[in-house]
Amino acid sequence: MLNLSHRQKRALALSLVMAATLYLVFILLTGYEAIFAAVSRLGWSGWLLLLSCSLSNYLLRFVRWQFYLQTLEYRLPVSLSFFYYMSGFALTTTPGKAGETIRSVYLNSHGVSYADSLAMFFTERFLDVVVVTLLAALSVLSINEYGRFILTAASVLLLFLPLLRSRYLVTWLRHLAMHIRYARLQQLLIQLSKLLDSARTLLQWRRLYGGLGIGLLAWAVQGLAFYYLLNSLQTELPLYLAMAIYAISLLAGALSFVPGGIGTTEAVMALLLLNNGCDTVTAVAVPLISRLSTLWFAVALGLLASLYLGARKQADRSAEPEIPQRQGSDTQEG
Repeated sequence: MLNLSHRQKRALALSLVMAATLYLVFILLTGYEAIFAAVSRLGWSGWLLLLSCSLSNYLLRFVRWQFYLQTLEYRLPVSLSFFYYMSGFALTTTPGKAGETIRSVYLNSHGVSYADSLAMFFTERFLDVVVVTLLAALSVLSINEYGRFILTAASVLLLFLPLLRSRYLVTWLRHLAMHIRYARLQQLLIQLSKLLDSARTLLQWRRLYGGLGIGLLAWAVQGLAFYYLLNSLQTELPLYLAMAIYAISLLAGALSFVPGGIGTTEAVMALLLLNNGCDTVTAVAVPLISRLSTLWFAVALGLLASLYLGARKQADRSAEPEIPQRQGSDTQEG
């Protein structure tokens, strides 16, 4: 946490306290003995599989991130780029995951402009929302009250893609900025136009399909892990329904703008499981296990990456040669 600001550390600490409190309330209301029994049924091998799926998700998304860096003609050592990417997860519990833009600070020291790195972040987040919404649209096969709405949302997002790729939007924002008197709003529109202009490069059709494909694979792996978790706790739901419940819960958490979706994601996941025949103990245990093996596993890896980068920076400073001090003359001219 050496590279985190005081505000970022406070936000992280607050999210940890909030999560611990909510999880404790869930456990106490349901019965801690029943919850611990459900957790123990998963076993070490089960936990290892869940964490492996989460790690696969992060690695696939990093491959896409590295591809975006190379597309924008930036060259960084892969290992260093990986630690920069993972460090963002330390702040994934911020609203809209905006704290993950700390990667931009690291990348800027290598000559990567903020406009380009923020465009990468925007493109990655947008494509993830599209992919998760598409997975949530699988609910149309079973959950009628949500399925049609989510399917409509997915269609709107897909139709929005050509607009993001269009130079017209960038030109229109710049033209709008010229006719606004408020300096702050004008600057915001100018920066937004620069971001979208950089994002257009990443949203060309071939790169767009590649980004969507990697994102779909990454989040499908996470959905399969959720399906495995349900089966391990003797809850038999169709694969498409398990993936839809997981995706809907993530979207609910994101739309709530609660840091990391803490509480909202778990509550929606539990409610959907209860509505599809799960018992109360399983409906509480599954969200807790799922979030520990995804959200909090990512935060832990992000903190480790931040600590490594902080130690590396300190070591580099220590290795710098000292500049000799200019000594004053001890003799006087006579």
